[in-house]
Amino acid sequence: MADDSGQDKTEEPTEKKKRDSREEGQVAHSREVDSLGVLAAAVGAALAWLPGMAHALADFSTGIFRDGTQNPLAVVGDPEVMFREVMVTVLLMVGPILLGAVLAAFTLAAGQVGFVWSWKPLAPKAERLDPIKGLKNKLFSSQALVEWLKSMAKVVIVGVVAWMVAGHHVSGLVDLASRDLEGSLAWTGLGLARLVGFTLLPMGALALGDFAFQRWHTNHQMKMTREEVKREHKESEGDPHMKAKRRQRMVAVSQNRMLAEVSEATVVVTNPDHYAVALKYELGQEGPPVVLAMGVDLLAEKIKQRARTAGVPRVENRPLARALYSSSVVGYPIRGDLFEAVAEVLAFVFRLRQRHAGASAR
Repeated sequence: MADDSGQDKTEEPTEKKKRDSREEGQVAHSREVDSLGVLAAAVGAALAWLPGMAHALADFSTGIFRDGTQNPLAVVGDPEVMFREVMVTVLLMVGPILLGAVLAAFTLAAGQVGFVWSWKPLAPKAERLDPIKGLKNKLFSSQALVEWLKSMAKVVIVGVVAWMVAGHHVSGLVDLASRDLEGSLAWTGLGLARLVGFTLLPMGALALGDFAFQRWHTNHQMKMTREEVKREHKESEGDPHMKAKRRQRMVAVSQNRMLAEVSEATVVVTNPDHYAVALKYELGQEGPPVVLAMGVDLLAEKIKQRARTAGVPRVENRPLARALYSSSVVGYPIRGDLFEAVAEVLAFVFRLRQRHAGASAR
């Protein structure tokens, strides 16, 4: 295999290269899109489930305070029951939110890269143990620079949005203690919704930019050298020399099979140096004569030699031989407009047969 490590990867990846990279887990996947979608789904599910959360928490709190006042031993006497009620309440409150986040994560991942199952990225590789290369990829690469810029942008976005939302809601903290449970949850949910909502807008632009970069970066990593493209084309199409040899063998086998049919021919029409066409026709046969073999130059000479060995008559008719060769297909009947000319040749051959049969009888 030729060494193409010194060549620049300037060629766009082929379809085979893209399929192989996909099987190895190398796909354009933006984590920012996943994070944004999960966050939006969680907030949407929380807002939609806010009445249910308030109802579940209210039922739990009412039961704890009622039982704790009327029968304290029923609350502190069985910690297992208490723990089970707490877990059920927590599950009722956060279960729909977690379910929405999980479905969003799965949908966004499948929407970006499709359904790709590959364990190859987890397989151990010796090149990953190279500390110099690992440090270079982590600190001095375009991917590392983009990751650092994204982290700084997220810190700035969240900090600015949190400062603005907190400044707008800080006055409501004083009245929070005087609100009932549902009112407190509604006020808190509204504040969180505003915080997340104002955060999602700039984060959405950041996610779109990261998605475009990941597609460009993945395509850039899959680029190939010219030698790789040539090698892949040769592997997919096959070596031209080997294909030529296979074609020659197939032609040789076909010619040998065709020459073996010459011994069954009725007559061979020749031109006499260039063309030879072997025809078969028996008296009483339905339909026109059938072409058993035909060839030009060297193959024509082999057909005539095989006819001479098998005792098949050879008739020289230059225009007819040329017309038969140009219009016929081996294994099929001759063309209808040539039947009259061929019939004259066949009649001559049959007269020769009768003459030889009479001579043999005498």
